[in-house]
Amino acid sequence: MRWISFILTACVSVFVSCDLIDPEFDNPLDVQNNKPPALLISPEDYASSLGQSVEMSLYALEVEGVAGMRAQVNYDDTMVEVTQVVPGTFFDSNQSPLFVYDDDKNGKIDVYSVFLGSNKQVSGTGNIAIITFRVISNGETVIQISNESQLLDSNGNSVPIQSFGEGVIRAQ
Repeated sequence: MRWISFILTACVSVFVSCDLIDPEFDNPLDVQNNKPPALLISPEDYASSLGQSVEMSLYALEVEGVAGMRAQVNYDDTMVEVTQVVPGTFFDSNQSPLFVYDDDKNGKIDVYSVFLGSNKQVSGTGNIAIITFRVISNGETVIQISNESQLLDSNGNSVPIQSFGEGVIRAQ
């Protein structure tokens, strides 16, 4: 009788103590959050303060055969200013790609990265660029990748982009 009581107590304890955890998909690079291929911003939400620098990374998510890209990023130039744009590691290779950006200082920055020649291309998920903003006003602002952005294959053909990401900077 003692063994039955012990086994019953042990079984009840095991089944009652096991909770199933619902998965939380809060990573912007989760495929469950974005339909690939995609251009995304990480982090999606950043708490900051006036005068602070904020680094936001521009990512390509599950792209195939990309030889060049143009990412147009829109921001509120009354809330933040761009202080630096540097290439990420996604287009790294033994033959460095061309990387340039154009900040019109009116809330739009175009980031370009392209392999010169027809042999180079990348596939997968990776960091395209790191954009550093400086907070110049308190409040909330959205940093958004425009649907004017483009991915190109090695023949110059457009690779469709299914999702365009955004991030929020909250400054107090």
